[in-house]
Amino acid sequence: MKKLVLLLLAFMPFGLALNAQTVEELKAMKADKEAAAAAILAEIADLDTKINTFPGWKVGGLGILGFDLNQNNAWYALDNPTSRANGYGLNFTAFANLDQEKVFWRNALLTNLKQVNTTIDGNFDNDLDDTEDTELKAITDALDISSLAGYKLTEKFAISAEGKFLSSLLNFNNPGKLQLSAGATWTPIPNLVVLIHPLGYEFNWPSESFTSVAGAKIGASYAAEIIPGVAWTSNLSAFLPYSGDDSREILGVVGESGNWTAGDLSNWTWINGFTFSVFKGIGVGVNLGLRSDKQLINNFGLSRQPVTQYDNKLSSYYSVGLSYTL
Repeated sequence: MKKLVLLLLAFMPFGLALNAQTVEELKAMKADKEAAAAAILAEIADLDTKINTFPGWKVGGLGILGFDLNQNNAWYALDNPTSRANGYGLNFTAFANLDQEKVFWRNALLTNLKQVNTTIDGNFDNDLDDTEDTELKAITDALDISSLAGYKLTEKFAISAEGKFLSSLLNFNNPGKLQLSAGATWTPIPNLVVLIHPLGYEFNWPSESFTSVAGAKIGASYAAEIIPGVAWTSNLSAFLPYSGDDSREILGVVGESGNWTAGDLSNWTWINGFTFSVFKGIGVGVNLGLRSDKQLINNFGLSRQPVTQYDNKLSSYYSVGLSYTL
């Protein structure tokens, strides 16, 4: 028995050496595999870059579905411009872009439709007590369609024309806005498009409440994955009229008319979307919208009883919900 124990003790150092040698070999194999994996990932990233820059059609979209939170602050496109809400619905954004050597065509669609429980700020409706909030069922909706086409003069500059229509889905074209413009487009980086159109006209409906006017259209759009798993889309659109119009009613005294200046008719909208991917396109989506439109505010005030005048406040909304990226 003693001889067996001594024999085991004698061979133990050899076993430890053999085990140590095996661990080192495994570590070396792991390092080789990691290097091979890094090379494959680099090749995949290079292929993604080639796919994203390859000429042709690219189609995609983002949907936010399910329960969400919403807050509007002086968003005068709604019957209840200052309100807090929770509910369910669908927010969907889609694009179809064609990029060729000499021409491009960029199309975008944004819809927002939801059923909500809304808490209203009574200060915006004189039928309500100024200090009392009330809850009701309401549907808010939006429709934004744009199409931009251009001919490339250089890699970064092009002559272009755009049509953009804004309305609602359920109360279609009331109010509604159609912007037609032409000019130049600048693409400083692949994911950023800057639009400068000095020739433009904005049609506003209903015509008895809103002024249509000629002016310049400027804007910018950006879409990219800013960090792994987080994508950002941003669209800024502004219309700058060249002159005013004195045929429209000015809010203040019922029936009184005055002069709309070019600044009164100017308007802009900036919409941002963030998506946080969790699993195979499913994640969390956040949308934030900002707008300034004095005509919209004035028309909302004229619809109140009695007629009410509001300052040209910054309008805003945000929504949060479950998202799916196509």
